[in-house]
Amino acid sequence: MATSERLQKILAKAGIASRRRAEDLIQEGQVTVNGRVAKLGDKAELGKDAIKVAGKLLQRAEDPVYLAFYKPKGVISMLVDTENRPTLADYLTKVHERVFPIGRLDFNSEGLIFLTNDGDFAEKLQRRDDIPRVYQIKVRGHLDAEMVKRLQKGARIGNRMVRPHSVRVKQELNSKTFVELVILGSGAHDIKSMVEFKGFLVERITRTAIGHLTLKGLIPGHYRLLKKSQADALLEHPELGLQKLEAGERADRERGGQRNIHAKKVVVAPISGDIQEQPSVKRDTPKPRPRTPMTRTAPLRTESRTPRGAGRPSMPRAGSSRTDSRGKSAPRGPIKPRRNSSY
Repeated sequence: MATSERLQKILAKAGIASRRRAEDLIQEGQVTVNGRVAKLGDKAELGKDAIKVAGKLLQRAEDPVYLAFYKPKGVISMLVDTENRPTLADYLTKVHERVFPIGRLDFNSEGLIFLTNDGDFAEKLQRRDDIPRVYQIKVRGHLDAEMVKRLQKGARIGNRMVRPHSVRVKQELNSKTFVELVILGSGAHDIKSMVEFKGFLVERITRTAIGHLTLKGLIPGHYRLLKKSQADALLEHPELGLQKLEAGERADRERGGQRNIHAKKVVVAPISGDIQEQPSVKRDTPKPRPRTPMTRTAPLRTESRTPRGAGRPSMPRAGSSRTDSRGKSAPRGPIKPRRNSSY
């Protein structure tokens, strides 16, 4: 037997908006029940009462849809924008269900954002403070251990304290660094302001994961459908996201150890667990064979040779003036070499 429910819950189940947004619609007077403007706290029964939102009759709830979308940079995290900026709806033309975004990303940020028509799921996900959000931040310069600690302490942005769960350097380029920053909770964190407040110049921010779901296989402007079991796992098993992060950190440490293994070998003592350093073992190299002095088998030639060109009559240069037997100057021209040049 159907029972009456609060209007904001009915709107959320029907995929109109999240529960908080549904409350705003009720307060704005856009929701009516049986022709009467509804108020917060009113109840109704879907299918029995005529519930309208902005003049449109509310139909029965659709099957839940969950989308993982890669929001590009320069796109606002809304479906409609009064300033005619690019919105999420521009990339969802093939989605027939009425979906809405869960949370938001800054206009100049990019990365993972969920869209759904399941209002209850959106409301629960927004209230959870144990689900990690992973951001990859590209900053100018290189970070030392002290700078990482400075980021780890967080900063107060406005009237809210933003403190990362973890901070680590992922990759260093010639003059830039990729930093992985993890935030627990779903509040609208201004990551860029926090990092710039610590003295870093931010060039790019990408949200790479929410819980255990990542951007893997997606490119900016594309999305993939999620199974309901995947969406439920976000709420039922939030530890999966942290476990995935720990596995990535272990893999990075192992790769770093393999790169430095040529410098020194490190072993773990079986009893105390202390790290002992052992010098690398040098291989025996064969001794070089002694060189034998070279001996000459033929005596050196000591006779002097006549220098090349000695005793040869001098020849005028090409282009110089010549005289014939009568003493007259001959026309200038190239001198042909003599054929008999042996002496």
